[in-house]
Amino acid sequence: MDLKKGRQDLPQFLEPIMTAHVPGAARPLFTGDIVSFRFPHFDGPGDKDRPCLVIHVDDATGEAVLAYGTSIFPEKLTEFSLTVKNAANLAALNLLKPTRFLCKRRIRVQPSDPRFASNSEGDVLIGQFPGEGISWGRLYSNLPFKTPDRERHGIHPQTAKPTPVNRPLFARRKPRAAIVV
Repeated sequence: MDLKKGRQDLPQFLEPIMTAHVPGAARPLFTGDIVSFRFPHFDGPGDKDRPCLVIHVDDATGEAVLAYGTSIFPEKLTEFSLTVKNAANLAALNLLKPTRFLCKRRIRVQPSDPRFASNSEGDVLIGQFPGEGISWGRLYSNLPFKTPDRERHGIHPQTAKPTPVNRPLFARRKPRAAIVV
């Protein structure tokens, strides 16, 4: 499906809820869209254009909730994340490298937000997940609840960091006690 043409094949009840256009976009945003966005850090503005996934479109406010996209993969699979690694899926979604979308880390934005980053053709849309297979409403409703105002400021869950072991340089560990049977 060509992203620039929109969704003429949708039934009447699935018409787009968000009617305001993103600057540079050829059509409104839908859940499942992958857009280029400067996602903010927990301590300030983002400085890198990254793929972000639209996980919710709010018809009452006209805002979209974007999930953070990263190419850094932690050792274990985190809950509420969507991972794209397969070469065929990367090509279908127009992603350059394996990407994980962390839905717990999200932000609510207006479609006119200046942090949307357009590509060389002037479009912020990168790709789109196929409509079947993912229930976006259920995914968003199962996330830990945060108020819309809190989402506007960005949700950045804390990650547990291992506590450092305080040992002098070149020190040896204490020997473990032997088990006698």
